[in-house]
Amino acid sequence: MNALLRIANLLERILKFIADLGAWAFLACIAAITVDVITRKVGYQLPGFGSTRLQELEWHLHAVLFCTWIGYTYVRNGHVRIDVFLTSTSSRTRLWLELLGCLFFALPYLWIALPYAHDFFRVSFMQGESSEAPNGLGARWIIKLFLYGAFVTALMAVIAVAFRCIVALFGSPEQAAKAYTPFAAPAIVAPTV
Repeated sequence: MNALLRIANLLERILKFIADLGAWAFLACIAAITVDVITRKVGYQLPGFGSTRLQELEWHLHAVLFCTWIGYTYVRNGHVRIDVFLTSTSSRTRLWLELLGCLFFALPYLWIALPYAHDFFRVSFMQGESSEAPNGLGARWIIKLFLYGAFVTALMAVIAVAFRCIVALFGSPEQAAKAYTPFAAPAIVAPTV
């Protein structure tokens, strides 16, 4: 059980590092939006950065934010859940539901989606895909790499959460208490003994 906790902690540290790096895209997105709005109002275009490129850059940066935060958001219990049905259940029942959701929904979905995301990126890279707009951004494969990475980080997050659920359900009371110490999740708490 301690090994599962160590793996979960390691995966969560990696996810936090990725999310922290991705957070810089927020500032870049603000800058791109600001430059786009100002240049459109003034009627001046930066050389090489017309409105089309800036707008594509904005959605690329939004995608980077989403793709780098998805795994970390899940381990931090920031994703939408059906809490209205879970509030009257015991913490042990919530742990079981979370574990079963990981095993029977999230992992099979990721098992199917990951190869498609890989091919989506690989084909784009091999073809040197760029924007369909004549004056759009090139290297569309970069954003598709981030999408592929989002599935990888989601897999890491699901594994970490599943391991924490296993420890909370089957570990000693001390291990169960540690299962959600680093990222205390209000919807999933260690059962009280």
